[in-house]
Amino acid sequence: MPKSTSKPVSCDGCRKHFPSKNKLFQHLALNIDGCLSPDEYAEYLRNPRNFEKICVLYGYLPGTDYQRHCVPDGACGVESGQHASWLLTQAIDRVCQNKEGEEVDVSWSADKAAAFKINRSYGTLSRNTDAAQQDEYTGAITEMLCTNTSPLFFDFRDNDDSRNNEDDNATKEKRKKKVTLWVQAVNQEIDHLLSRFTQQTKMNDWSPGRICVFGRLSMPQKKFNPETDVVHRRVDYCFPADLLYVSTQNDDNITMSETAVQLQQVETMEHFFDKMVTFPPGNKPVRVFDASTVADRRKEDDYVEAPVAQDRDKFRPSIRPDEDTLTYLYSMKKVMQAFTTKVEDLDKNDSGAVLEKKFSESKRIKQKQHNSSKQGKTKQKEPQKKKHRKQEQDHHSQLKECDDDDKKEAKDSANLPAKRFLRRKRFHNFSPNVLAHDFLAYRRLDRFYHRGTIRLDSTTQDGSKSDEHTPSRPFVVFSLTGDLFLYQQARRVIGLLIAILRGCIDIDILDLVFDENYAHLVSAPLAPSVGLMQGEATYMTFEGRLSMVLSARRTHAFSKGFNDEDVVTSVEQWEASVLKDVAKSWYFDGTGANGHLNTGTNWLETVLNPWAATATIELENYRRWKAGELTASLPPVISIDTIVPNVYAKCLQLLREADANGAWPDTSAQRQLVMLSTPNDESQTKNLTAARMAAKTNNSESRSCAYSFKEGEGGASGSFSVGIMPDRSSQPKGNLQFPLLVKAAFELERALFPDREPSSTIAINRNAQFRPHKDKGAGAGQSTSLIVAMGNFVGGELVVEGTRKDIRYNPIQFNGWKQRHWTLPFKGERYSLVWFTPKGCEGMRGIDLDFDSLSKGK
Repeated sequence: MPKSTSKPVSCDGCRKHFPSKNKLFQHLALNIDGCLSPDEYAEYLRNPRNFEKICVLYGYLPGTDYQRHCVPDGACGVESGQHASWLLTQAIDRVCQNKEGEEVDVSWSADKAAAFKINRSYGTLSRNTDAAQQDEYTGAITEMLCTNTSPLFFDFRDNDDSRNNEDDNATKEKRKKKVTLWVQAVNQEIDHLLSRFTQQTKMNDWSPGRICVFGRLSMPQKKFNPETDVVHRRVDYCFPADLLYVSTQNDDNITMSETAVQLQQVETMEHFFDKMVTFPPGNKPVRVFDASTVADRRKEDDYVEAPVAQDRDKFRPSIRPDEDTLTYLYSMKKVMQAFTTKVEDLDKNDSGAVLEKKFSESKRIKQKQHNSSKQGKTKQKEPQKKKHRKQEQDHHSQLKECDDDDKKEAKDSANLPAKRFLRRKRFHNFSPNVLAHDFLAYRRLDRFYHRGTIRLDSTTQDGSKSDEHTPSRPFVVFSLTGDLFLYQQARRVIGLLIAILRGCIDIDILDLVFDENYAHLVSAPLAPSVGLMQGEATYMTFEGRLSMVLSARRTHAFSKGFNDEDVVTSVEQWEASVLKDVAKSWYFDGTGANGHLNTGTNWLETVLNPWAATATIELENYRRWKAGELTASLPPVISIDTIVPNVYAKCLQLLREADANGAWPDTSAQRQLVMLSTPNDESQTKNLTAARMAAKTNNSESRSCAYSFKEGEGGASGSFSVGIMPDRSSQPKGNLQFPLLVKAAFELERALFPDREPSSTIAINRNAQFRPHKDKGAGAGQSTSLIVAMGNFVGGELVVEGTRKDIRYNPIQFNGWKQRHWTLPFKGERYSLVWFTPKGCEGMRGIDLDFDSLSKGK
């Protein structure tokens, strides 16, 4: 064993000798012999060099101003999750530096939000994208963040100590007491910070919001990231049961879908409220006790007398919903399950499913290799030559084993059970920040369920007793569990569920919104933000690695973590109080004469019902598309006027010549993802998952293409760019191939819009039906694109954020970088030109290109 080269050192305080500086550091950190004075020791702990990484479990609720339907001018208080985490870190730093109670600026601004960087469960710092950002003005039951602060205690172990040794009870109690005192100090400082928000001209029941810390853990794993290492996330949505009930009394104009889910034998809203059984979130619904047959009967007050919290479920009151309510709840559950991702048998003819299975298997193999490499690092290093020789032998043996496995698999495939895989769904219709071809749109929704039903003791805004409605209004809590939630995804899932349950739309709308091959956007209705709460994030992978519980739950799996009874109880009490506050916020806009809450009524009238009218038309178009009737319903091409306006004649002629000579350039792999080819008047495209994987590889030998044929063959669609590109070192090939066409296209822009700043670049498209997309780049040169279509075709309108625009010889301007746009199906010959200026081309004009040199091939 090699001899240590560390030099012995001594402590200036007690004069003890230590074999290394590391041992001296441990001695000073523990300060057992009092080598440092209390002030010196406190200063030692506050030194950032001695900070430790900690995980903090906390929850928050936005201020009253931000829970309203319309945020008022001069709003203040806790605004968002980012703001809450900033206030928390301010409180932690002030406790660490012993500056509690001092004045501080608690105002929040966009500049502060951009400058503040921290990793938290529902943040987007690591992903650096707005696609998964937290919804505005929403709170959290629990969330975890990581930060660095002074340690409460030190835990140094000798090399021969086991990491699994349990600390003695006295040490545990000492640790728990220190953490409890720290949590109390941070919560007190948070209350002080929240008190700094002004209450002038505010209502009596105004609140700046709430933030509560539950616990703290030392995090030994420096690479742990509470944002990216989450295995499951849960979000909750609390809303009044009014939104589930549809009254048909005295209204013959109400028509509900045949797939609507409504409680039968209910005549009034109050009767519907009576049928909804109350049960607390996070627990199983009421147990059933038959007083006539069960000997061990429970009294209702036994629920209150339960000795410990974990026994609450078995002491639950004996209340059972009637058969109609059970049928209603079961039917609602089946609709919820239709939203979730499921495990299916693998169809080898499904290219997308095969790629998904291969991806998951390769990910699993990489994880195993990573784990084995980490274990190998702990072993003694082998000589370099021997190591390389062994690696080569292992490589050849692995190749041989793979060949043998392939032969065996081919031989015995008929006898093997069918492979299964988790088929994810594309949630492009549930978030404005992703589209079908985006990787983040491909998400997993593991569970969607009814988590609880709560009731307030009153029906007034301030919680005071009221006799207006008897019994009290039920509020249902629906929960979604998945790997990652996109911006507005949970609210749109809730909105679409309510639409289906109320009968505003048929349930086969789900086929439409999840169909990746349907090249239209039908965004789900957006439910109000007032009911949304981030629920919980779990870290099962790191719990096993660290041997500690990283979410608040009762378990004896590990002795360390947030499974402490006091922490779990605090979270449960917090959840109960927060959900009641959220329920009360639905009363902020008052109650209508019919007993419905105005917030819910306004949402039905301004969002859900108008959406349903439009979505019903889109659903009918989708059904026709599935049956192959949508394109066939277009009028014949010969029915249109074939006269070409003079201003377009030259450009259209050059486009047709470029098409006829067979030199039309290939479409880039990334652009193919947002295109559908239209040969013979029909869209033919491979699975979008397969197309994306092909575009990602972009192998020049095997041309990555989203189509079932190569570009340039008989009517295939295509797209390429000409003009000036941000990288001036290389210009588009189209400039040299079609110099006359490029010149004519830039001259056409000047003729159509003489007052428009000349663009630097043009996208030239032939027979291209585009999926919903946003243009790449920031559009720094100009904020709008200019587009026009030419040729003899019918259909093919441009849709911009749901609005159809006929662009055949009718140019329009729109913001292609911010507005989602796509092309409707068409018949015939369709060319389109799009003028734009990408980022990096500011001040550059394509009309100023040297076209004479381009014509000579220079």
